[in-house]
Amino acid sequence: MGSLLSSSKSSDYANLVIDFDNVKPSSKEVEIYNQVQKILDQCPKVLGLINDYKDCTQLCSKAMSEPSQSSEEKAFSALLKSVKSVKVFYDFSNDLKKCVPVLLNELSKPAEETKQTLQDQQALVKQFANILDFVLMFDQIRMMRPHLSNDFSYYRRYLPKFARRPDIEVKADEASAMALFTARHCPMMVSLSSATAECLEQNRHVTNAMSAMANACLAMLKNKRFKSVDTNKYVARAMVGAVVLFDHVYPSGVFYKSPVDIKGIIKFLKKAEFDAVSLLATIRYSSKNFKHQTTPSSITDLFD
Repeated sequence: MGSLLSSSKSSDYANLVIDFDNVKPSSKEVEIYNQVQKILDQCPKVLGLINDYKDCTQLCSKAMSEPSQSSEEKAFSALLKSVKSVKVFYDFSNDLKKCVPVLLNELSKPAEETKQTLQDQQALVKQFANILDFVLMFDQIRMMRPHLSNDFSYYRRYLPKFARRPDIEVKADEASAMALFTARHCPMMVSLSSATAECLEQNRHVTNAMSAMANACLAMLKNKRFKSVDTNKYVARAMVGAVVLFDHVYPSGVFYKSPVDIKGIIKFLKKAEFDAVSLLATIRYSSKNFKHQTTPSSITDLFD
């Protein structure tokens, strides 16, 4: 099985079509496909929990300004429910970190015919797209839940006082490990990039998978390969996810002399027939190197 090896731009994928809606794994892909799918099956639950997350700001503020056994117990009881959701997010991110290297290593073996490789491994390419799609959606919702990290800080503060409660699932040691995760504004992308960076140390072709994914998605979107608006949005999210992930792990980032057609991607999103404002914001604010001095003004000016 080949790889997504490529340092070319989107024009090289002009005739490529990946059937994201109907592709099924081949016998060579099915083992890894199913392994990844077990993790992806949890995505609806995780997205539902972050979407429904209710902050505990008022109860915690009252417990701080009017401290009493009653006010603190009410705040802590509410925090227990919130922290239970955070634990689901944290555990999922760790599961994701375990499965991503397996998928990327399979997609990142050297090959001479990149386009044919993309065509031959469509099911695994789709799983990669599914991961990128989820990561973007989760982190976009997380950014709209700014009180989540404050809630967790309150939880850690009150935990010693209520440590004997039998309904506590997250003990002090685990809470310490989770603290950094809750503080990040794009925690899933950081987890994904961490796993990818470790994978890159063992396989130098890993960034080729991301650049090829971004460029191929752009080519298919520009050439109107998909009739459904939902599919176009899905492919655009996968494209942007690949851009941000590439920027997090590639030494010089995605904006400076990278194999990703970043200008083409930004220009496409600005004129897209669907609302792509949030995707442009993701490139700008979730990437690592957008504000770096090496980023050309010709790219930053596209956002003005």
